[in-house]
Amino acid sequence: MSTEPTSAGAKVAAPPRHGPLQPGELAEVAVLGDLALVLEVIAWFAPTFITGIFQALAILPFAVLASRHRLRAGLIASIGAATVAGVVGGIGVVIQTALAGVIGVAIGTVHRRRWTSLAAVGLTLVFAGVPAAVLTLVIDLASPGFRKLSFDQIRIVWRAVAHVLRLAGLDKAAATGSRTLDWLISHWWLTLPIGEAVAIAVIALVCLRFREILVVLARSSIEPYTGELAERASDKVPVSPVPIRAEEVTYRYPGADRDALAGVTVDVGAGELVAVTGENGSGKSTLVSVISGRFAPDRGRVRRLGRPGYGEPGGTAVVFQRPESQVLGVRVRDDVWWGVPPDKRQSPAVYLDQVGLSGLEDRETSTLSGGELQRLAVASALARSPRLIISDEATAMLDGEGRTEVLALLRRLADDSMGVVHVTHIREEATGADRVVELEAGRVVGAGGSSSMASGASSMASGAGRTTFVPRYAPADAPGRPPRERPLLATLRGVGHVYAAGTPWAHRALSAVDLDLYSGEGVVVTGANGSGKTTLAWILGGLLHPSEGEARMGSSMLDEVPARVAVAFQHARLQLIRPTVLADVSLGLAPETAEHQARQALLDVGFDPDEIGLRRIDDLSGGEQRRVALAGLIARRPELLVLDEPLAGLDDPSRQLVVAVLAGLRAASMITTVVVSHDLDHLEGLGDRVLVLTDGRISSEERLGG
Repeated sequence: MSTEPTSAGAKVAAPPRHGPLQPGELAEVAVLGDLALVLEVIAWFAPTFITGIFQALAILPFAVLASRHRLRAGLIASIGAATVAGVVGGIGVVIQTALAGVIGVAIGTVHRRRWTSLAAVGLTLVFAGVPAAVLTLVIDLASPGFRKLSFDQIRIVWRAVAHVLRLAGLDKAAATGSRTLDWLISHWWLTLPIGEAVAIAVIALVCLRFREILVVLARSSIEPYTGELAERASDKVPVSPVPIRAEEVTYRYPGADRDALAGVTVDVGAGELVAVTGENGSGKSTLVSVISGRFAPDRGRVRRLGRPGYGEPGGTAVVFQRPESQVLGVRVRDDVWWGVPPDKRQSPAVYLDQVGLSGLEDRETSTLSGGELQRLAVASALARSPRLIISDEATAMLDGEGRTEVLALLRRLADDSMGVVHVTHIREEATGADRVVELEAGRVVGAGGSSSMASGASSMASGAGRTTFVPRYAPADAPGRPPRERPLLATLRGVGHVYAAGTPWAHRALSAVDLDLYSGEGVVVTGANGSGKTTLAWILGGLLHPSEGEARMGSSMLDEVPARVAVAFQHARLQLIRPTVLADVSLGLAPETAEHQARQALLDVGFDPDEIGLRRIDDLSGGEQRRVALAGLIARRPELLVLDEPLAGLDDPSRQLVVAVLAGLRAASMITTVVVSHDLDHLEGLGDRVLVLTDGRISSEERLGG
């Protein structure tokens, strides 16, 4: 890709001149177009004295697009924003948004081509001033009533101004103003178009005064952030992520009171599969962030032959715990190709077949289950032909079949001379690795072949050095199967759901589901990835109204009783709002009891409130975030608690603890729990019965515990 200099001497990638918009351009079109639309809507409904400020700000996103990309990017953003504006605010917002788009595109184009300010004004007049003037004439000619109303409003405003002038003794100025206004209105067919053009020209000149803002924004990185260490950031250094040696690496998060990694040494070679294991919070994700080049160690060093090439073809690819953070395309094929140069693209089927998503190229990514999203993230990583692939709990959301397929794929990739690092808390997943690195509290406590991992001979297995807090409840407290006289809490009758109904991308997720839930019982919903588990969870949680049938709690629909239902998402980070643990768990509770309830809820999920209460949410591991999110829900004591994959990403001690907490909640507080899970372990503690979903239908039901 070619580059062109900025005014500061830095080089940025020049936008391509031909062909369809690239993924990066489309992403900015969507984001900046939406930003401009929001500003225009605010301007339309804001008080008159600040309307102009927001209208001027709305021009800037379009100007940024035109200064960084091709003309068509700005035009598409303008058309898209104006179209949506018609739905949001009517014709007035449409016109304002379209004008902002045209002015912004003109200013951005002038900046990118380094033309003069006069050229900017000329372009703006031609493409915005003249059309606006013509449109004004057409509207006023076609709508005499509208024209009269507008002029009457202007006269009313002027009368107030003239009254103030007379009070100040400026009778002559008031009279002159009145005569001038009468003349302007009587010659409206001439004055309005000229006024429109002059106003737009002035706006263009004012916006050009902020050209330095465009310089800064255009100079910012257009290419995806690569995150290489400083000593390897030069483009002159070739991409070569393996072999790699992380030597005595230490890393501490800002504001943390202890090291996340302390003196860790790890080697990864081409053609090698390395498993990194450990309990939640042991430093696994931090270590792979250092290996990938995203984090620079505080002490120690990372040795490799070249740049890690994070996200670059032939470089390093990472599949994260939470696939929603890296699945960006609207359709599956779009996501596979995201960021891959057109001349490097192969058919999406090449990669989708490898991860068990054959035939889903045209599916919308919003209709995929959590497990399917995880597989898609793996396929998208493979599309970049990386030399080092890092799987950070990439199997956490997969069912047994999917986990087996992905693990086999990682093994094949290593056998094909790719470096592979697989992070997992499931000990059995490390048995096929060439080498295993065990972490505890940021330190290596075991390293060697996979056989050593299989034996479980480590301090982690015995819990050495770990403080364990026991929840108030024990599994033995759990009720057995609910008696027939137990109150009926919620019912589903003929429930079905179709995503994107009425479009070519319609996808049925549920069909004819009938379900009764009783107070204090536990229900487990299981099934393969894509069977409809998450959709059912969202309907039970009141987050989704079914397209067919009824979902009720008593006489109300489930989506009408938010205070009685709580939902734990697959991806816990999405529902953690406050910056620290105790603040988040306390959110929404009565002030006089909030801290006590929050601390008790943290104890219920096995945390010491004094140790974890002030920790930052973003410093927690994925498993710790999941338990904190659960604490925030149980602190509110809902009647129905729906948990979507609550055990994914948890190590064995944490899984057993969560199972105990849920069992105790049912016994002591009569809270009904619905656990959606592909994981069939610990079923005895999770509920009284298990429902199996197949293709959106309940295919079987079994009682647990006799």
